[in-house]
Amino acid sequence: MSQENQIEEKVEKKCKFTMLAILVIVSLLLSVSSLTLSILSFKGMGTPAEGGKVVISKQFDKGRSLDKAMATKKPMIVFFYTDWCGFCQKFIRTFDKVTKDKKIKQNFAIAFVNCENQDNQKYVQEYNVHGFPTVFVVTEDGRRIQLDNNTFFNEDSVEVIKNNALDAIK
Repeated sequence: MSQENQIEEKVEKKCKFTMLAILVIVSLLLSVSSLTLSILSFKGMGTPAEGGKVVISKQFDKGRSLDKAMATKKPMIVFFYTDWCGFCQKFIRTFDKVTKDKKIKQNFAIAFVNCENQDNQKYVQEYNVHGFPTVFVVTEDGRRIQLDNNTFFNEDSVEVIKNNALDAIK
């Protein structure tokens, strides 16, 4: 083999090695970027407006219990939830809109029941809650009407839930 061919072969090997090194580096960078985005979305680092995770219990574990709602002697709307439930996290925005309605505020006591809290297990069993989110309207005479979960995520869900709750106490 001539010296010229040996030089060409060395240059070709260096070029292949350089291209392979560049591909490996780019691949690693893309993998790290993808992993970072996955971790951020898994941890729910986005804001609630962006659809990020909402820890419901941080807002409602204090002061809005079923015991306090029962003490008002008014009809109640009871929201059973867990923090890990993605449907609960999505629904809480709708439920907040429902509970801020003037007619709802006037006619109902609102209760939030965190089903992960051991103190609330008696209510989970008493109301026979098996899925999340679950919402009950409890009339003044103690009748319990479970609202249809299929209406929780429609465009008109705020109005439907509001109307179903008000109809239950008429």
